[in-house]
Amino acid sequence: MSTATTIHPPALVRRGSWIYCPLLGAVAGFLLRIVAAWVAGLPWAPFQGVFELAASGADPWGMLVAIALGAIIGLGFAGLFAQERLTVTVGPERVVLATGRNAHEIAAAEVDAVFTERGHLVLLDGTGAELARRKSGLDRLALRDAFREHGYAWRDSDPYAGRYVLWTGDTEQLSLRVNALMTERDRALRRRDHKEAALLRTQLAEQGIVLRDGHRKQYWRHTD
Repeated sequence: MSTATTIHPPALVRRGSWIYCPLLGAVAGFLLRIVAAWVAGLPWAPFQGVFELAASGADPWGMLVAIALGAIIGLGFAGLFAQERLTVTVGPERVVLATGRNAHEIAAAEVDAVFTERGHLVLLDGTGAELARRKSGLDRLALRDAFREHGYAWRDSDPYAGRYVLWTGDTEQLSLRVNALMTERDRALRRRDHKEAALLRTQLAEQGIVLRDGHRKQYWRHTD
């Protein structure tokens, strides 16, 4: 039995965020400290309380505290980014998609096609439904080689690309329920509410609808 292959984010991305995020946070704290006193003196400026707080305390301790707080906030962002990074483990029996402490296992027997699309890793089953669609940031060639090595059907593009139809509103081919969900998702896309759009994508998948987005427009197809 062949050993599973794990594809991690690039080391520069994994380690760099723990350096660059605190550094950028410290710089932001430094700049905020410099301008805080000036902005706090402007009667028309918003968030006066925030700037007054940032300007409080005598230097050099006031400046050091501002820099330290900025660095701590930067570390927090680095932690959030770490929780969102995808690691993929490909084996002969299953695929594991892990983000942070969460892992999603997909049996090899369920996977009919694998491809990448606009920075996302997509796995389809035999009906054309999406088993998973994850923002990856992983090396495409490394993913291709890993899936091929373990016998998965890697595709250079979406095998159903020619079946998508532009959604233009109350589409007759779709039920009232599906059209309503598509309308809600269209609003979410226009608001750039990616979390809500992802949730609605899942609900539409339960209705047998697979989506592709392009320039804030939705394209759809039925599963087989």
